[in-house]
Amino acid sequence: MKALPFLLILFFAACGPKDAVVAKVGPLKITQSEFQRKLLQVASNYQNYVATPNGRRQFLDILLREKLVLAAAQASSTSKSADYRIQLERLKAEEDERLRESRDDLLVRLWIDDLRRQGSLKVGEDEIRDYHKKHDQEFVVRHILCSSAQEAEEMAKKARGGANFAVLAKQRSLDGATALDGGRMQASLDGEFIPEIEDIVRRMKVGEVAGPVKSKFGYHVLKKDAQKSLTLAQAHGRIARLLAKQKLDRTLQAVQEKFPVEVVDEQFK
Repeated sequence: MKALPFLLILFFAACGPKDAVVAKVGPLKITQSEFQRKLLQVASNYQNYVATPNGRRQFLDILLREKLVLAAAQASSTSKSADYRIQLERLKAEEDERLRESRDDLLVRLWIDDLRRQGSLKVGEDEIRDYHKKHDQEFVVRHILCSSAQEAEEMAKKARGGANFAVLAKQRSLDGATALDGGRMQASLDGEFIPEIEDIVRRMKVGEVAGPVKSKFGYHVLKKDAQKSLTLAQAHGRIARLLAKQKLDRTLQAVQEKFPVEVVDEQFK
């Protein structure tokens, strides 16, 4: 949200209550708070212009025109039409869905915040150091995600035969997030990969191609591009987040005993 220019802050402060009425169009009103809210939606250079007397009046004229259009629409037969009612109901349903999602997101965020305050997700420095001693390696890996083992085997054979792995990934990988970059995945530590490929990546040599490897996403063909050791300082934040995630995962595993997961639709099994 853009900040109001200093002159405008002084202007509104001098104008009395925040929701004082600025102007009217028939039964419709423009209040101080609406004026400010609308102003925050325009470019900052125009906000500076509205700080002048001419600018304020010009911007108010724009809002008055909007209110006039709205008043005319409310008084017309359109407001009573079947098309308006149908689209309004659809809009209400969409708003209800957005509100439900926002409510759920808020509840989850506050629940996780509570877990942090209770210490359930707390990660100590000793834990971070111990993890780094065992897992200080960072891996850079490319992959080609295929829908079948047969297709993945074909891609692996071509890659081992000298075909450009990045080109194959761009042409054939189902993972749109990495395909455009030649299948390059984000550089990762142990624990940051999906479990199905983690052990394989750790054992691979740089330049080696492996696969097919099955995961819940499909069949992967892998190529290790690089591997290097990170210092504790370099890896500290990532390890802290990783260990906190692992603790949250263990909490969720315990919760799942009370709320068993069941996939009902056959196409997702």
